[in-house]
Amino acid sequence: MLNKKHDESIDWHAAFYDAIQQELIHYSNVLHFEREHQLNDEPLRIDVLVIRKQADVKIEKNIAEIYRGHNLVEYVRQEAA
Repeated sequence: MLNKKHDESIDWHAAFYDAIQQELIHYSNVLHFEREHQLNDEPLRIDVLVIRKQADVKIEKNIAEIYRGHNLVEYVRQEAA
């Protein structure tokens, strides 16, 4: 089990943002990514906003099967049992 103090210092959101971009790297010409896109004036933010720039391109990745024009992605880390 990881040390809780050490575990809290890891920037999981940045790692997730990088990972999803890497997973979809072959579609970088038809997708646009925004990190922690602010949804309103309050500090409520999502991890990644993925915008499909071309609707006619099929993205053959499991994570992108349900993508539409604008896709909100939130990383939720599960605690180890």
